[in-house]
Amino acid sequence: MKKNKIILIVLVCAGLSSACTEWWDRNSSKCKVSTNVSRKFLTFPNTGGEEFIDVNPKPYHIIQKVQIGKVGDEGYMYEERSVDSYGTANYTVQKVGDGRLVVRTNPYYGETALKFEIEVKGGDCSETIYCTIKP
Repeated sequence: MKKNKIILIVLVCAGLSSACTEWWDRNSSKCKVSTNVSRKFLTFPNTGGEEFIDVNPKPYHIIQKVQIGKVGDEGYMYEERSVDSYGTANYTVQKVGDGRLVVRTNPYYGETALKFEIEVKGGDCSETIYCTIKP
C-alpha cells in the first residue's frame, strides 16, 4: 500500500513538473522586446523614390530571403540572411549611418503593381514593411 502511494505521488509530481515546463516554454517564446518601425506600408510612384524609416530598438538587422532551391513543381526554398543592405533591379534596402532604414526604388515600367516585403529584426521578433511600386 505504501509503495502505491509513493508511486502515485511521484507520477503526480512528474505530471505537474511537465505541465509547468510546457507553460514556461510557451510563454517564453513570445516577444519580450518587439521590433518597431515608423511606417509599415510604403507606396512609390513608377518614377522611383526614396523613403526613410525609423527602426527600434537598435541595433537591428535587415533579413534578406535568398532563394536556394526549388521544392516540387511550384515551391521554392529560401534561406534568411542578416545583412546591412541588399538590392534588386527595382529597389534597394539599406541601413544608413544615423540608424534609419532607407528604401530606394528605380523607375518601374511594369503594367501591374510590384509588391515586395522588407523584414527587419531589432528585438526578439521581426517586423515586416509592405511596399508597393505603382505602375
